[in-house]
Amino acid sequence: MNPTKQNYTPGHCPTATAYMADRDLESHGFFLQPLLQPGFHVLDVGCGPATITMGIADAVMPGRVTGVDLESAPLEKARRRAEGCEIVNLDFVTGASHQLPFADETFDVVFAHALLEHLGDPIRTLREFHRVTRPGGFVAICCPDWDAFEYYPHTQRLARAIGAYRTLQEHNGGNTRAGARLGEWLQATGFTPLVHDEWQEEYDNTQRIADFLALQLDQAGQFHHAASLRDWAKEPGASFRQSWKYATAVRADDYKRSTAVIE
Repeated sequence: MNPTKQNYTPGHCPTATAYMADRDLESHGFFLQPLLQPGFHVLDVGCGPATITMGIADAVMPGRVTGVDLESAPLEKARRRAEGCEIVNLDFVTGASHQLPFADETFDVVFAHALLEHLGDPIRTLREFHRVTRPGGFVAICCPDWDAFEYYPHTQRLARAIGAYRTLQEHNGGNTRAGARLGEWLQATGFTPLVHDEWQEEYDNTQRIADFLALQLDQAGQFHHAASLRDWAKEPGASFRQSWKYATAVRADDYKRSTAVIE
């Protein structure tokens, strides 16, 4: 496996983009808010549709925010969205998370939501985060932990379908247990952890999350698992709770670069 592989399992189709665009700073970046101050320079890595990024820009005005994503097409849409909202302190750059196109010690805060779980080598990316963070600056990251997801009714068909999606993401180079390892990864890359906690996102519309996951299984030719997800969502009382783990940390001034290897 290529350790720098970044095959984004949800893809960039309109359905996936609309799904991600429902997220904002208050709903999915609340753990970042205490770290933001007016005048800060913030980097959002894997910014996608930039709906969270735009909230960051508002919070740090007159500071600047830079959104980075691997694909240029989502960034162009994000740029148009920001321009439509008349946000003037937000820039977008195409780049890979493991090789950020910025000088050392550029940012006061580096943020990544729902990114590390898709990477073949999250440690390499977090070392890049450390490099571009100023001494005394902060990092804030968030990933799901699929082992802690809750579903009802928990049928065998649903369990197999969820397992198939997890296998698909891991085949693409990701880690569906990434959320549980955030604190460990931050320490291994030279950050001093501040907070490591969990929150649960409960979906009012189970059909929507089922369709989102099923779409990727359809594209992989796993139609029976996709059908199982859609059938489950129609069950009376069906519920889906997604476990998100988040962590914040600081770059200490006296840090000496780690050579630790994390498997």
